[in-house]
Amino acid sequence: MHGMSFVRTAARIAVFIPIFAACYTRRPITTGAPEPATRIVARLTDSGVVEMGRVIGAGAYEVEGVVAEANPSIWKLNLTRVEQRTGSSINWNRELVSFPRFALTEITEKRFDKTRSWMAAGLVTTVAILAAVAFGALGADEQINPPPPPPNIRVPGGGLRIGF
Repeated sequence: MHGMSFVRTAARIAVFIPIFAACYTRRPITTGAPEPATRIVARLTDSGVVEMGRVIGAGAYEVEGVVAEANPSIWKLNLTRVEQRTGSSINWNRELVSFPRFALTEITEKRFDKTRSWMAAGLVTTVAILAAVAFGALGADEQINPPPPPPNIRVPGGGLRIGF
């Protein structure tokens, strides 16, 4: 029974690993303007919330998108997500939105991290195999020396037909 609780705990951890072992890294952007095709995440300044409210929603506080064009005064992003102050997240379909530079702060570059992704995949696979072995899905429940089959038993008169 103790082994089953271990398996349940391991299975629960395996379900949440992809969430907590994010496959992306975020790095602050130190240059003036990012290169086109750079995926960024940025918070909106208070004046940015007021300025952009009509376009992306009055409760927006964070945006994620891919840079289409950036200069010192305007950044054009293909938006993929807008995070609301209520905690909800609205996915966008890469619609092009122009942001005044003063509207964005705490800008980070979001990159896919192959190493973390492979580590998370390996851990999930390992836990899945351990769970399968523990639950007998991979033949762990087969007996090593099974008992012999029962002998053939003849029932007397089994071949005799009685007609009425």
